[in-house]
Amino acid sequence: MDIKQWIQANIPNTASILEAGTADGTDTVFFSNHCHKGRVYGFEPDPNLYAESLRRTSGRTNVEIQNIALADKTGTANFFISDRFGKDWCSSSLLKPKEHLDVHPQITFKTEITVPTINLDEWFLKKDPAIERIDLMWLDMQGAEPFVLRNAPMILKKTQYIYTEVSLIETYEGVEQYTVFKKFLQDSQFDIVREDLPWKDMGNVLFKNRAFV
Repeated sequence: MDIKQWIQANIPNTASILEAGTADGTDTVFFSNHCHKGRVYGFEPDPNLYAESLRRTSGRTNVEIQNIALADKTGTANFFISDRFGKDWCSSSLLKPKEHLDVHPQITFKTEITVPTINLDEWFLKKDPAIERIDLMWLDMQGAEPFVLRNAPMILKKTQYIYTEVSLIETYEGVEQYTVFKKFLQDSQFDIVREDLPWKDMGNVLFKNRAFV
């Protein structure tokens, strides 16, 4: 069973989904369709991909996407824009690319921009009406996931599932690798539900908060 089949079987249609980054909005549309009685909160710092995700989700009243990067703190940060065959690609990151350049030579990083950032707990506290829980976090932030979650203890306690990209090598400078990230999440009361690590550089892992029955 792939992850989207798992979501359809295990995540209710009333769920609150947090997705970062949305890229071109393909997954956002899937979440919107499945959680048609719930809400999808998306984040995409790349201006071009953000515009595409808005186009794809136009008219969907259960989707809210912001052109901002989740980070350890609220402010601004440098953002490295990835390019593949002349188009923005979904490998852009707040971290400077390193071994990613060797593993994926067809993906380049020719542009660096400044983007607004927000701490996830600060975003959570500012929501009106307040969000009681996040049923699923879907995190694809190219190495930024660990420092975002380490600085958001409040929302972690209110999150049932996290599906996150993980790094197996130093794809980006200073990236926290999976063994360390895994221990942090396990120490934060999250257990591994499934690991999907088919590549030598990165993979995806589903965690469940054991505070939720």
